Parts: sequence; C-alpha cells; structure tokens
Amino acid sequence: MNPRAEVAPSGVEKCAARAHARRITDALEKTPGPTPDQVQEALRGLGYLDERTDGPRRSAGGVGFTLDLRIMGAHLCLDGTVTGTETAVVPYGASPRVSCREVRRSAPDVTSSRA
Repeated sequence: MNPRAEVAPSGVEKCAARAHARRITDALEKTPGPTPDQVQEALRGLGYLDERTDGPRRSAGGVGFTLDLRIMGAHLCLDGTVTGTETAVVPYGASPRVSCREVRRSAPDVTSSRA
C-alpha cells in the first residue's frame, strides 16, 4: 500500500468528522475576515492541540488549516478553509506513516460548509 494514498475513514471516523466539522464551523463563523492567529485561537479554544494543527496559513482568499486527529490506530484528518463568509471542512483518512498534508486525495467530500 502506498502510504501517501488516501485511506478510507471508518464509519465511526465519518461520524466523528461530522461532529468536529460542526464544532469548527460554528466557532469560525464568528470570525469575520479571519487571520491565521484568530483561526489558531479558535481551534485552541475548541481543544485542538498546536502539535496536531498544521497552519493556519493564508490560502486562496482565506485561511487554511489541517488537523491530524489520528490517535489509537485511527486515520482521520481534516482540512479546513475559512474565508470570513464561508467555512468548509473536508475529512479524509491518512496512513500513520505520513503527515496528513502529504496524502494524495481523491475529490474532496465536504462535511460542513457555511456561507
């Protein structure tokens, strides 16, 4: 198996992804014109550890971030983008042998998006 290939999340991980996406979307919709620092503070406020957060970084008119939620054999990663008017969170699975950002993904399946 190619460690950079996307791994299918389990049913439990898909359910967890929806819950994480709702929490993140709810927290970030209160951040108009977000900066990387504001997004980082919002993620910290939700309990996401800096060691498990890649970014936040400026990207395509907004702020992007990646969360590594792989613990105890799980594969769940989340990519998020916040523009101030829209928040999108995309879940996917990754092998523990690579970083979440190294995964080659198929078409994204947006779990949560608010405009």
